[in-house]
Amino acid sequence: MMPAQRLPLTDVNPLSMPVLLGQLSNELGALQLMAADMEATVDDMIERHAGVLDARSIQNLQLLDILNQTLRALSLFASNAAGLSSPGWTVDGRGTIAGITLASLAQRLARGAGTAAHVQAESYELFSDG
Repeated sequence: MMPAQRLPLTDVNPLSMPVLLGQLSNELGALQLMAADMEATVDDMIERHAGVLDARSIQNLQLLDILNQTLRALSLFASNAAGLSSPGWTVDGRGTIAGITLASLAQRLARGAGTAAHVQAESYELFSDG
């Protein structure tokens, strides 16, 4: 695992709450889309292989629906909070990303990049056949 990159202090202090919460909403929204894609795939697998899955396994796989709904709700919550926050409300940017080891995520959150990283399924070959 690569260590988190240090951001120049000028890039992260202070951080506006509306910007921070807006970026958090973007990140949660991107995760929700990933969860929705995973849920669709798992639903298809359940339909094709339901005979070999026990009830507990199917229930655990269906937790993706709860994950998907929760991420959508958290994204909306963060977006609503961003819209209700005063631009004058700020936090220590460096403090907000303390402990986040995903460098690109830390940078997007600390800078309020306005978008979340779009992860392409093709970029991962964990389960690829070739």
